[in-house]
Amino acid sequence: MLYLITGKPGSGKTLHMVSMLLKRKDLQNRPLYIDGIPDVDVSKIPHEKLPENCTGENWHEWLPTNAILVVDECQRYWRQRPNGSKVPEAVQAIETHRHRGVDLFFITQHPRLIDMNIKSFVENHKHFDKTQLGTRRMWEWQRCGNPDNKGDIADAMAKPYTLDKSAFDAYKSAELHTKIKVNRSFWFWLFPLIVVAAIAMTVYALSYNKQILFEQPKKAAETAAVAASQPTKADGEAQAAPSDVGGGRIAVASEPVPNDDQIKAMDFKPNIDGKPWTAPIYHPMNKQVKTMPYPVACVKNGSRCTCYTEQATPIHGLDKGICLDFVENGIYNPYLQNEQQAQVRQSENPTK
Repeated sequence: MLYLITGKPGSGKTLHMVSMLLKRKDLQNRPLYIDGIPDVDVSKIPHEKLPENCTGENWHEWLPTNAILVVDECQRYWRQRPNGSKVPEAVQAIETHRHRGVDLFFITQHPRLIDMNIKSFVENHKHFDKTQLGTRRMWEWQRCGNPDNKGDIADAMAKPYTLDKSAFDAYKSAELHTKIKVNRSFWFWLFPLIVVAAIAMTVYALSYNKQILFEQPKKAAETAAVAASQPTKADGEAQAAPSDVGGGRIAVASEPVPNDDQIKAMDFKPNIDGKPWTAPIYHPMNKQVKTMPYPVACVKNGSRCTCYTEQATPIHGLDKGICLDFVENGIYNPYLQNEQQAQVRQSENPTK
């Protein structure tokens, strides 16, 4: 089988090859020959010394059956050829290498550096690079892919890649001294700012609505207690109203007004269109409702605009123009201001 491993210097391609020789069971207990990887530790990766006058370039003349051959920087032997030129014998031998039961691992910086015929017989191709965020990544094809082609990239299987540090001691590694310089993308710098801004907005929203969340229910309970302490007439008791009849004043009894506690659909209809919190159900005289869907944060996303309550739930029925105005100019909370003024008045006129 013919394997191709590509990547810029320092990308980790040679280290990946060494890591496979250390860990893949199918690559062990077989004759192994390595051309181009310096100072491979034979105690960790048992391998044979290349015979005299034998290299990867003439592998077809000396490589034994069922053996493994690793050639690093294989473009040294098989560079791109002009169209119509003679195919090297070693490249021709790749056409029938399976008959000998050998596995070939060719390592180079880019597929375009090597002979076109070699690329035609690649059955597994791994390419290593770095993202704009600086993380390592591996692309894999079951053929020779082009890492510069968007279509090939879309067909590849991509996954994050980390250097196998345990393999560094098995050979003299260039990855220890070579680093790939990556130009950071716009998002690399913007993403941390977005995170910080989101945290700041969350803290601001929580502190801004602290009084509504914790003090409004308490004030409502105090108001209800004061109202309950006031003397009232019995339910259904008739109240007298003066009326002039024939020059004299006659007390006329008014009929008791029935108490309707049923919630109706019209209670949720806003008095001002597009502002759900103006519905009668949220009137301050309604002691059953503790809070109302007033916006504390608004977000514009494309053509959509959504406002959220202090409970982090979206507000439905909010006019889009109002939402966009809140995003552009901020949210003014008149109810919070009234509570603050009430506190000031209460501190200036304490109850005796």
